[in-house]
Amino acid sequence: MSVPSVSVNRHDRYTPELRDKIAEALRVPLSESAYHVPTPPLLRELADVISDRAPVLSFYLQLTPERRIGGAWRSYLSSMSDTMRRSVEDSRVRQALQEEFARIEQAMEEELPVLGRGVAFFACRPLGLWRQIAVPLPLPDGVHQGIRPYVRPLVRTRDEHDRFVIALLSEQLSRYFISQIGQVQEVFDVKGVNVRRMAVNDGPKDRHDGSVAEALKVEAHILAKTAELVLTRYEGRYLVLAEAKELHAAVVHGLGKDIRQRLGAEFAVEIHARLAEIAAAAEPAQRAIEEREEISTVQRLLDAGPQRSAWGVNATLRALWETRVATLVVDDIYATPGARCRSCTALLPAPQGPCPVCGSDAIDTVEDVVELAIEQTLHDDGAFEMVRSVSARQMLTPIGPIAASLRW
Repeated sequence: MSVPSVSVNRHDRYTPELRDKIAEALRVPLSESAYHVPTPPLLRELADVISDRAPVLSFYLQLTPERRIGGAWRSYLSSMSDTMRRSVEDSRVRQALQEEFARIEQAMEEELPVLGRGVAFFACRPLGLWRQIAVPLPLPDGVHQGIRPYVRPLVRTRDEHDRFVIALLSEQLSRYFISQIGQVQEVFDVKGVNVRRMAVNDGPKDRHDGSVAEALKVEAHILAKTAELVLTRYEGRYLVLAEAKELHAAVVHGLGKDIRQRLGAEFAVEIHARLAEIAAAAEPAQRAIEEREEISTVQRLLDAGPQRSAWGVNATLRALWETRVATLVVDDIYATPGARCRSCTALLPAPQGPCPVCGSDAIDTVEDVVELAIEQTLHDDGAFEMVRSVSARQMLTPIGPIAASLRW
């Protein structure tokens, strides 16, 4: 996969021109044939798609270890494809579906994502839409057709404290990645030069130390500002750096104060390491950040108490209807059926009787009201915390598996 990059030499400085060059390179779309991490910009891009020419196919498939062995995933894909096509009467639509499923199968035959617990594909040939995503969580198998991509299951992959940028730094090559825990995708490279060798070749020996130090300082400043641009482009929350003895201190010094406060612990990995190796090496530092932030979030709920925050399903769904949710907090493994009012769109814990909000009898049962609660929180510009650490889960026990801090 081709990764956007810029090249710098010992005479380059971080000028407005270089900043614009890096920003422009970061805007270049990543390869459609690669598996992507579900970043906020990607999810918004999919949410904005609407097709009036042909249905959009949305396909989700778990990739458990058992399904990976011997290509067992093929039988699941085939079964889902057959079921979907049998439900369609129009022969032209059936043929288009068969072609899209064939594309998905070919993509998976060519490469399964090394990382993640599943895949999601979004395809519409007349629209030129093709996106393949490596899903970090075991989302339910599913296939959907509609005028828009069906992205609702992906809301569970988003977390306020699981949005990282990882940087591997060296003089000659620095690599930048977007990451969720256990999953990384390379998005940008900075190609430099060996400043020590150039200093030896270009100047008197008594000037080597000073010229090398100055060249490294300049390069570190460029690398720091590149990290900030990658964080902005992909809406990363934290920055995690691999060890870089000659560059690390200067890179950290070159970061803005806000970014320095969002640094994780260093980790060690070789500069040319594969994605799986990088993900494994960075994971302890990422999990430490996630656990710290989860504990802090749940503690704020405990401190506020049920009078000044929403504890449990009923109180949380009521706060969502009132648009009071600032941060939705959910045990990552929690899912529960519920209901939604077609009249006022209120989410309800159960489809019993008329809507308690508007009195309407137009109540629909939903498979997972938590999924809809997350989606509604995003729609209302709220944040959310998917609780995964053992410590935070234990703290959440007296509150309930779903809760919320409130805006007012």
